[in-house]
Amino acid sequence: MDELRRVKPLICYNMIFDPDANFKTILLRDLIYSTENVERILRVIRSCGGKLRLMPPSNPLGQMVDMAFVFECPNGVEEVIGRKIEELGVCGEVQIIKPLDRRVAINLFFPITCSGKRAVIMPEILYGNLFEGMRTRFTPALTQVCLYQLGVQAGASLAEFLKDILERYQNDPINALRVLFHFGRAFGYNVLDRFEILDDKIVLEVLDGWEAKALKKRYTSPQCHLTRGLIEGFLKTAIGGEWDVEETECVAMGSETCKFIVRRKTK
Repeated sequence: MDELRRVKPLICYNMIFDPDANFKTILLRDLIYSTENVERILRVIRSCGGKLRLMPPSNPLGQMVDMAFVFECPNGVEEVIGRKIEELGVCGEVQIIKPLDRRVAINLFFPITCSGKRAVIMPEILYGNLFEGMRTRFTPALTQVCLYQLGVQAGASLAEFLKDILERYQNDPINALRVLFHFGRAFGYNVLDRFEILDDKIVLEVLDGWEAKALKKRYTSPQCHLTRGLIEGFLKTAIGGEWDVEETECVAMGSETCKFIVRRKTK
C-alpha cells in the first residue's frame, strides 16, 4: 500500500453545519440517472440563481436512483426550481425538504448499506468515549477481556462478510490479512503500514488505528484489545485453526505505530 501513503482524507458530508448558509434541499425520487439529466437539473438550479453545495445519489452506480440536490438560494426560489425540474420529466417525483435549521444539511438516504448489509458511521467523539468509558468504569483486566472477546466474535463475522473475496485465500493467511486491512482502510479503521514474515510469525505495523488513536497516548501498555481479537477471530474463520495475536507496541503508549505479532498456535 506504499503507493497510497500520500492521499487526501475522504471528507464525509453526511451532516454539514455552516453558520452562514441558507441550505435548501430538493429530493428527486426515481430519477433516470444519467450525465445528461444531471446536467439539465444543474442548469435549472444555476439559471434561478441557486448555488450548488452537494448532489448525492442514493446509488452512484444505479440507473434509477433517488438523488438529493443541496443548494443555497433566496427563500422561495427553491419552489421555482422544484417546478422547473418537474417540467423536465426526468424523475417520478420532486420533493422540497423542509429544513430543521437552514444552517444544517444532512444525508437523506437511510439506512447506509454496504454489500447489502447495514453500515453505521460513528465519529471519534462517540467511539472514543466508548473505549475510554469502559476503562474508567471497569477494571483494566475486565476491559481487556471484554474488548478482546468482542473482537474475536466481530472478526469471525467479518470473515463471513468477506467470504467471496477470501475464497481464493483459504490457505493463504498473508493475503487474507491483506484483505482484512484493505477493509480496514476502506472503512476508516486503520492503515497497514508494514508487513513482515519472520520465521513462524507475521509482523503487522498499523498506522492510525481507530482504537489506539482515540486513547491519545495516555497508557503505558498496549490497548488495542478489540483489534487484536478481531485479527484472531478473522484468521480462525478465514483460514482455520487457532491463532495467537500479541500487540507489542501501541500508539496509545506513544509509539508511532501499533505492532501486532501473529502466530499460528501449535498443539
